Amino acid sequence: MKKLLFCAVPTLLLVTLNNPAGGAQRKSASFNQAVVADFYRGKVLRIVVGFPPGGGADVYSRLIARHLGRFIPGNPTLAVTNMPGAGSIIAGNHIYNSAAKDGSEIGMLNGAVILEQLFGNPGVHFDMAKFRYLAVPVNETYVMIVTRQSGIAKFSELVGANAKQAILGAIPNSTLEHAPILLRDTLEANLKVVSGYKGSADIRLAVDSGEIGGFFNPWSTVKPSSPDKFKSGEWSVLAQLTDQPLRDLPSSNIPTINELTKDDNHRLLLRYGTSAPNQFGKVYMLPRTVPAERAGALEAAFAKTLADKNFLSDAEKGKLEITPIYGESILRIVTDFLAMPPAIKERLKRAIKPRA
Repeated sequence: MKKLLFCAVPTLLLVTLNNPAGGAQRKSASFNQAVVADFYRGKVLRIVVGFPPGGGADVYSRLIARHLGRFIPGNPTLAVTNMPGAGSIIAGNHIYNSAAKDGSEIGMLNGAVILEQLFGNPGVHFDMAKFRYLAVPVNETYVMIVTRQSGIAKFSELVGANAKQAILGAIPNSTLEHAPILLRDTLEANLKVVSGYKGSADIRLAVDSGEIGGFFNPWSTVKPSSPDKFKSGEWSVLAQLTDQPLRDLPSSNIPTINELTKDDNHRLLLRYGTSAPNQFGKVYMLPRTVPAERAGALEAAFAKTLADKNFLSDAEKGKLEITPIYGESILRIVTDFLAMPPAIKERLKRAIKPRA
């Protein structure tokens, strides 16, 4: 097979990949408290979540919704609306094209949809560079999880002449789909990808019923929601899609990107296709045309919420990690990502085929 040499990763992207908290600095937003309060007083502010109830995106959003109103002038009532489909593309289309432009609707998307935009998915009717970003509550590292029933104990058992096969559930147009496709096509891992699930809660039901043998998920989400599965050995982690090993995995010898492959081209593909977009995996945003004062007030409210002791206490009780980044830092990561070197873009595009 002919090898394709890639350009270097943009500097900012490298820095944030290795130090996600490095992008957490934010400027204080300037806005007129009284004017903003007059608008939000007595109103309902909707958070439109691109996934069904019960999954990580929904859990984080409902926690944020319980606290955010206290920090918005006028103290509006917060409501969470689930708009699942196509890995949050449907919600993204709504926020970009149909949502109220007055600051009464906030979107919550999966950052991995940026790949679908980059590759020209005809179902994408938004531009990730043209949202007004508010916050990302947690930097996510995806891990590969398999059940005891799968009969697979190590990732190395999935490659080679006598490789076992893992059947993994996936959400279209998300890292849950992109990750196994890339591992299958770049490392020739014997992975069968069963796509079409609307959310991670549906995938877990399919795992529990034996319909599939595993899935990818952010460790920050699956660790607190299913500790007994790992403690009992019913679920195992086979791989972690990061350069920096996670410290709290069930085992200390779970391979990272650098250990899954020694090929630099494959490493870049895995970084751009999985770990990089998940720096903003749960991203909250507004339509770009929301009045600047209201957008500034909402960004400031997110920052206060994600640092609030009562919010953090509730997050700890729910075993949810909080490692936030904010507006301009998110936009810089997004624009750097969209400036991906053409050689990487073309190789990724061949591996991750756009879906409407």
